[in-house]
Amino acid sequence: MDDRHRAWAAAGRAAAGRVESGMRVGIGTGRAAGAGIAALAARIHDEGLRVIAVPTSTGTVALARRLEIPLGRLRGPLDIAFDGADAVSPSGALIKGAGGALVRERIVATAARRFLILIDGPKLVHTLDAWGTLPIAVVPFAAARVIAELADLGPVRRPGTSDDGLVLVDLHPPAPADWAAIASRARGLPGVVDHGLFHSALEDVVVGRPDGSTATGAQVSFSG
Repeated sequence: MDDRHRAWAAAGRAAAGRVESGMRVGIGTGRAAGAGIAALAARIHDEGLRVIAVPTSTGTVALARRLEIPLGRLRGPLDIAFDGADAVSPSGALIKGAGGALVRERIVATAARRFLILIDGPKLVHTLDAWGTLPIAVVPFAAARVIAELADLGPVRRPGTSDDGLVLVDLHPPAPADWAAIASRARGLPGVVDHGLFHSALEDVVVGRPDGSTATGAQVSFSG
C-alpha cells in the first residue's frame, strides 16, 4: 500500500468511527470515499454496527453490495455522510465531481446533518486555481448551447453521461478565477442542473496521513 492509499485509509477509518449504530449514512464516490466505505463495512462485520447506507453512484452501490453493507433510498434526513473532494482551499471552498457524481453528491450532502470530506494532503490547495477545473452537469438537450455560452471558460465535454443521464462538462477558467461567480453563472444557464463547487467547514474536512493519523479543523495545514 502506497502513501496515498494509507492516507485515504486513515481518513476512512476516522469517518467510519463517527458512525453510530442505527444511523442512516450517505456514502460517497471515489477512492477516499471507498476507503470510508471499507472501514464502515469492517465495523458492520466486526462490531455488529447497524446502519442503512445511501450511495451516491452506481459504482458506490456495487462496492457497498460487495462489502455487504445494507442499502436504502434517500427518504428524509441522513445522520451523517462522507465523501471525497478533488481540491480543498483554506476558506473551505472545494471542488467535487471528477467522478461524475456531483448532482447526487450535493443531494446527499444537503440531506445529511453532518457531511465529512475525506482527503489526503495533495488535495489541499492554497487556491482552487491550482486545481483549475469546475465540472458541471447539463441536460443533454441543452449541452451544445451551454458549451457555446461558456466558451470563454474552456469547456470540455466528457464522453458518455452521468448515472442520471446528464452530460458532464469540465470548465477550465483562466486564473485568477472568481470560482463562486463562475459557478453562479453556469448554474444560471437553462439546462445546467448543478456544478461542482461546494463549501465545508474545515472541522468537517478529514485529512488522512500516511502514518495513519488524521487532521481536522485548525490542524489542517496548507503550508505545503
